[in-house]
Amino acid sequence: MSNLVSYRSWRVVLSGLTAVAVTTLLLSEEKQKSDGMSDFGKMVPEGLINRGVIIPSFDKEGKKSSELRAETLTRIDDDRLLAEKVTIDLYAETPEKTLHVDLKSAVHHMTDQLLRSGERSVITRSDFETSGDSLVFDAATSIGSMKGRVRTLIFDTGTLSAKKEPANPPKK
Repeated sequence: MSNLVSYRSWRVVLSGLTAVAVTTLLLSEEKQKSDGMSDFGKMVPEGLINRGVIIPSFDKEGKKSSELRAETLTRIDDDRLLAEKVTIDLYAETPEKTLHVDLKSAVHHMTDQLLRSGERSVITRSDFETSGDSLVFDAATSIGSMKGRVRTLIFDTGTLSAKKEPANPPKK
């Protein structure tokens, strides 16, 4: 899971009226060597429903970099974990850059390091919100995509450029 939750931000490219978004995830400067969620998943007994799961992730300095919370986590078979009512917080240097991901349910394929959700998913940060009908994230390549009715709202572009526009621009 460390690969999944160590990225800093999402970039969204919308493709015409097909409502397909390609989401690129940027890894932190020092990528952790473990398979993260795959390593954790191997410790979960098959078929056992785990309730109230909280999985933190830490960077090399010991600072919390992310936290995954799931109402339930079940190992379906040797290769797959099913999580329901999932939230992931990806902490940044400043609170306004912290990323929050909401998934109704998701399946993590441990061998391929793929996270898939076939339900409406929402990704938010202080300056944007992106939602789509399905989400796929490849932790090995750090590339993800959203498909379906994809919607992106940009709240304040000034936080990205560090420039503040006046609410009422001066008249010429």
